[in-house]
Amino acid sequence: MGGRRILCVLGVVLWAWSGAASVAAQEPASRAASGGEAPSDEQTGTIETVTVVGSRPLADIGIQKTVFEEELLHEDVTLSLADMLAHNSPVYIKSYGRGTMATVSLRGTGASHTQVMWNGMSMNSPLFGMMDLSYIPSYFIDGAALYRGASSVGVTGGGLGGALDLDTKATADRGFGMKYIQGVASFWTFDEYLSLAYGGERLKSETSVLLTTSENDFRYRNYAKKDFVLDDEGNVVGWSYPTERNRNCRYRDFHLLQELYYDAGQAGDFALSAWYMDSSRGLPLLNTDYTESSEARSTQTERTFRGVLRWEQYSVVGKLSARAGYHYSDIRYQERSDRSYGTTQETQIREDWRSYINTFFGNAKWENAFSPKFYMSADVTLMQHFVYTADQQPVRNTAEPQAYDDARTEMSALLSVRYRPVRAVGLSLNLRQEAIGEEGAPFIPALLADWTSRNGRWIVKASVSRNYRYPTLNDKQFAEGDLLPEDGFMYDFGAELHGETGDFTYTGSLTGYDSYVRNWIFWYPDKGATQWLPTNIRMVHAFGAEASFGLGYGWGDDWRLAADGVFAWMRSLNMRDPISEGDNAVGKQLPYIPVWSGAMTFGLTWRTWSVSYKWTYYSERYTTTDNSALISGRIVPYIMNDVSFGKRFATRWADFNLSFRIDNLFNEAYETELSRPMPGRNYGFSIEIRPRFGRQAAAGIREK
Repeated sequence: MGGRRILCVLGVVLWAWSGAASVAAQEPASRAASGGEAPSDEQTGTIETVTVVGSRPLADIGIQKTVFEEELLHEDVTLSLADMLAHNSPVYIKSYGRGTMATVSLRGTGASHTQVMWNGMSMNSPLFGMMDLSYIPSYFIDGAALYRGASSVGVTGGGLGGALDLDTKATADRGFGMKYIQGVASFWTFDEYLSLAYGGERLKSETSVLLTTSENDFRYRNYAKKDFVLDDEGNVVGWSYPTERNRNCRYRDFHLLQELYYDAGQAGDFALSAWYMDSSRGLPLLNTDYTESSEARSTQTERTFRGVLRWEQYSVVGKLSARAGYHYSDIRYQERSDRSYGTTQETQIREDWRSYINTFFGNAKWENAFSPKFYMSADVTLMQHFVYTADQQPVRNTAEPQAYDDARTEMSALLSVRYRPVRAVGLSLNLRQEAIGEEGAPFIPALLADWTSRNGRWIVKASVSRNYRYPTLNDKQFAEGDLLPEDGFMYDFGAELHGETGDFTYTGSLTGYDSYVRNWIFWYPDKGATQWLPTNIRMVHAFGAEASFGLGYGWGDDWRLAADGVFAWMRSLNMRDPISEGDNAVGKQLPYIPVWSGAMTFGLTWRTWSVSYKWTYYSERYTTTDNSALISGRIVPYIMNDVSFGKRFATRWADFNLSFRIDNLFNEAYETELSRPMPGRNYGFSIEIRPRFGRQAAAGIREK
């Protein structure tokens, strides 16, 4: 079965790679005709130690951000972007279980308050306002940066918590390249990744394919149910917690990414990124559900295409760039139930939601460094959404299907000025203006500043900004009255330290933040508890602190020890007006936001061997607005432990990388969402193969 799957993957990508192959066949002759140099063996030598001292980029003045390098993003093909963020950033990932939705909460805000960008285009759904990070394989991202608080204003609007900026880059290698990874994990999980790349003098191409399938039917101890033991007279004489399987939970995700990069000389650089996804997922039953798996099941299928065309050019007036993109999604959610009537079995569709999203995107930007001390940029972004969503089989027997057809235009303009009057001090001012449909948003300013010590090891940062988020199309459609836009005011202050002493390197940071969000949009059940409706909360006060550290030490020629960690203290308080005299929700933590969270990673490498240990902690999370201490009102804290091992080796014709991991090492029973079981101890193995071509193979012979 695995062999057939590999052949299918190869067949899908050959069409996308054939163009690059034909160019490759012509390029050597072109170089010879133009008098280009013939390839020659690489030469190595030794130079004296040189100390380089440079100033921090003006673009980073006052910015609170975490940068994730390609090595970290491509650590494990089985990990989604949500998994990577959970281990390496001060965010809370709210997951509904393995192979299901995963959203991000940053600085005590909601999932819709973190804007996710891909090559400059927003990935947040105009329907729901958020992005499901479980749909983003970290192997499809070459660079990522997490902007927190006021720093996000320079990237996009609406990021009351922050923004996550993702991009893809051209391969740096010349000639042909190939990478294939086969992953096998518990619960009949298979991950197959194939990348074909070509790097020429002007043209670069890379085609990536990922296919993930899983039965996801792990066993777990169900602490929400009891099996009672009865005596002969029917009296209860004992009980136990049953062991059950995760039901209706298999999933299949297919991703295809085609990238083309072209250097047109004086005409500038062009890049095209086209990403197609086809996903089918069963939504697991709650551990409180007593129905048989064959009686009730829910599924969600999604087909999504995103494409972005980029151009940039350096001229006498500065750097000019433009982007154009298109996004299409076809999402279907179904609830089915099977009923038997004697010998007849009938399948009833209880709900059948279909949503179609079409978005057109355009952006133009100019930037120029007038001097080493002064930088200015301006850009304009325009997005046009067309959305149609309908329930073909309403739960309640309404006469007409529930549906709406809507469109929205979003415009955002930014002017950014950065100035460093003296070496130690930097100032940055971002001015953003947005318009949603025919409604103009309030002005969004952000002021950032930093101070750098004389030796460059200490950096102190401060920022203050206003931000604003308009209700989503679903918010507007289902609200019983008018919804007001969310209006936030936030500021932060922190310090960073970095340096090295001999073979020892160290980094550290500590940041405090405070924010007030008026008219926070919150979904409540209606009085009859038949459906959820959005409403405005008068005020949410979100404040807290973030800390991180990084340590590295190398000894001898082969040993390297590294440790890093991130910690967060988050308070997000509901400061709404009391609904009644006995309203206990005022002043309480918002649901599903932990007060404490932390993650640490320890790694040891020796020559081609490596071992790493990951530790993650989340404090208790409440599921009700009044922070009820009842069993169903809270999710208990948990600590997660993961360990992995790796080995690299090379042959004359290929490089290999083997890895083995153990997740949930101590078999802890835990939940990240109420009544959503998570797997116990589980295992994964993967093998990565990189064939050598041409000069790479020759280099392999010399190395051997």
